[in-house]
Amino acid sequence: MIGNYLLSGRFQAIAVTTFSALISLLMPPLAFLISGSVVALITLRKGATVALQILMASLLVLVAFALIAKLPIELVFAYALVIWLPVWSAAMLLRYCERQGLLLLAAGLLATALIVAIYLIIGDVSAWWQQWLTIMLEKTVPPEETDQYKEVLAPAVGMVNAMMIAGFMLNVLMSVLCGRWWQSRLFNPGAFQKEFYALNLPSQMLPVSALIVLLVIVLAEPWQHLFRDIMVVLMFMYLIQGISSVHRNVDKLKLSTAWIVSMYCLLLLLPQMALFIACLGMTDVYVGWRRGKIGSKNEL
Repeated sequence: MIGNYLLSGRFQAIAVTTFSALISLLMPPLAFLISGSVVALITLRKGATVALQILMASLLVLVAFALIAKLPIELVFAYALVIWLPVWSAAMLLRYCERQGLLLLAAGLLATALIVAIYLIIGDVSAWWQQWLTIMLEKTVPPEETDQYKEVLAPAVGMVNAMMIAGFMLNVLMSVLCGRWWQSRLFNPGAFQKEFYALNLPSQMLPVSALIVLLVIVLAEPWQHLFRDIMVVLMFMYLIQGISSVHRNVDKLKLSTAWIVSMYCLLLLLPQMALFIACLGMTDVYVGWRRGKIGSKNEL
């Protein structure tokens, strides 16, 4: 119902886009899912140019609202740059290529570029995050408990940058995939399932991944930390590939959906499960490469 209204005209699209942005401001953890999926649906269905025009009009409405409500205008522009622009770009790519594997690859390349840029600009990334975490703790935690929280968070500071960038990548992906699923429900039921089952990262990812792991082992700081963060992004890419593989094989073997439910429950309860599913994703890429190689030989 909302989807049909959203796509029924430009005024309706501007209204829903603006409203979804305002609602997501009240629920920051769901900002990408609430507002990003709306942007993705408009871009996937109407095209990049129309979607950009709608976003610009919605941005003007939000700026006017911020002025009236005496909110910082910087927040509105930051919102547009961090959520709308990446989701719009990713949705535009999926609209033209129609391959979720290439979408995943592009998101991974964007995340890698952000990691490299952060290390080039900041230098000591761990110390930078340590500084920000200290400021946040001092503002949110009672003074007598600050040192205790610092001791708990200290071992994890080195991984904050990688997890933040990987989280950003996953949010963009989930927004676009949610928009794709929404589009499929409205206009072509079952198409999203077929496209998601066909998700496959390029086989060239395998030697690149092996090289990055080797660099993490042999290099010293700060290069070791740089490639470690890139390796984390790669693991999350293989995680998405692994989830697609599990869905595809459960459907192929006619297994119970309880397998799918169990996988997601374990991912939520056991972080180690993510590494296992990522390994399945790597295996899936390798099997796809071998299958294509054998097929090429047979054709000759």
